[in-house]
Amino acid sequence: MNLVAAIEAFNKTSQPPIEIGALRDGRTVAKLPRLGREILVEGTHLNRKIKVSSQDIALLCEEAQLAIAPGMALLEAALAAMGKVARDKGDEVG
Repeated sequence: MNLVAAIEAFNKTSQPPIEIGALRDGRTVAKLPRLGREILVEGTHLNRKIKVSSQDIALLCEEAQLAIAPGMALLEAALAAMGKVARDKGDEVG
């Protein structure tokens, strides 16, 4: 699982983007703009004990959920409108 590549792909269609950066010790971190948090997305070869944690991944999931919430609300509204149009059209025929 390459979180850096996944974040880069996510950033192509999302604003504000998740900033990715490297620390002096070789770790790669991501700044989550919606949560205002920084997480580890890639460890370092200098210290194999430093690894991405389940908390890092959970925060990344929460960030993604917040990013898609407006789109999901729009989708739900559009589907509801489509259902209403279909029902109204069905009433006209009958």
